[in-house]
Amino acid sequence: MPNPNPLEAVAVGVGAGLLYWWLRSGSNGKTVVINNYKECEAAVRILREHCEEYPALGFDCEWVWESKGVDILQLCTHKGYCAVIRLCAMDTLPPSLYNLLNDYHVVKVGVAPLDEAGRLSMEFNLTTVSTLDLRFVAVLTGEKPGTLAAMYKSVVGGTLNKCWRLSASNWQANNLTQEQIDYAAGDAIAGIEIYTTLAQKVSDVSVFKQYYDQRYDPHHHDTLKPIATNKCSPQ
Repeated sequence: MPNPNPLEAVAVGVGAGLLYWWLRSGSNGKTVVINNYKECEAAVRILREHCEEYPALGFDCEWVWESKGVDILQLCTHKGYCAVIRLCAMDTLPPSLYNLLNDYHVVKVGVAPLDEAGRLSMEFNLTTVSTLDLRFVAVLTGEKPGTLAAMYKSVVGGTLNKCWRLSASNWQANNLTQEQIDYAAGDAIAGIEIYTTLAQKVSDVSVFKQYYDQRYDPHHHDTLKPIATNKCSPQ
């Protein structure tokens, strides 16, 4: 009998909340702060390697309030590797980052990711495709759609720090505090955890493709009919 998929075994076998622990404490669970071109290239290589196994990334951005740009880009794999990329500190971005964000086969999951993709396109000409709002995934799998923090609690059993002081902090600072790093990484980590947990409820995650790069409208999409649940493949 083949060995079970470790992600599936943890999510199903040990219950909500422990998936977070597994991702963060596993051999690949790591948050790295990226400050320059070389570091970004190295981080993208790891992100790519993990996406070969599970083609999805937690996707989020941070910026100084009242700004129209983006200061921080966060990407997290199913193995808990989270790259906190300080775009504001970089003069040039590596082509590999452009190619990753523009890769249709790698889904970028979050809440309202289309808004953040628009900001990246406007300031850095970074075209991000295959964004998927987790509220679509929630309603299609019979869960209640809501904020990232609300879904993280209800789906995974985890808690996100949503302190306004951190949200409104100086993301352009020369050195981020550990609190800022944890806050930024937390959203991307939560996003991928919610997705990997809910994706196991469908027989084929390709059913989500029709909602790629769509804006979630609660008045319209909250009434979507949940699809049948079963064990799924990550592809």
